[in-house]
Amino acid sequence: MTETLIVDGYNVIYADSHLQKELDKNLMEARKALEKSLRDFQAKQKSIKTIFVVYDSRVNNQLEIEDLGLVKNIFVSSEGSADEKIVSILKNLKRPERAAVLSKDNFVMNHARAMGVPILSVGTFFKRITKLSKKEEERELTPDAKERINRELKGVWRLD
Repeated sequence: MTETLIVDGYNVIYADSHLQKELDKNLMEARKALEKSLRDFQAKQKSIKTIFVVYDSRVNNQLEIEDLGLVKNIFVSSEGSADEKIVSILKNLKRPERAAVLSKDNFVMNHARAMGVPILSVGTFFKRITKLSKKEEERELTPDAKERINRELKGVWRLD
């Protein structure tokens, strides 16, 4: 049961074609699109309570944290890297078995494995979102069912 998801922000953005298109508009749009995908994922995986998205620096020399409720964006200063910050977060986890890392970066994934933290591949992440969305679409009423319901309602409401 994953409670904490740690995301290698730009790594995930550059690994997905949809997010790359948003990146062509501007960096903020790509980050917003990633945040939306993460919120959609969390809505289906209700056990996730916190999502840390770690990005390399915005330019300044200090760590900046943007708390958006469920999602916490962490911008790492130029003195360190996002990968090193992710490893630092992993080391400080009280229950690593209840966390997961979303990344395609070997450095991050190797450290996560060594600490017993499950890895969610970028491809799997986006496939799960897509599968979950398709399942919701499948729940839609069939045309026959819609017609039957409409007939029954017309009879109840005496609209025949």
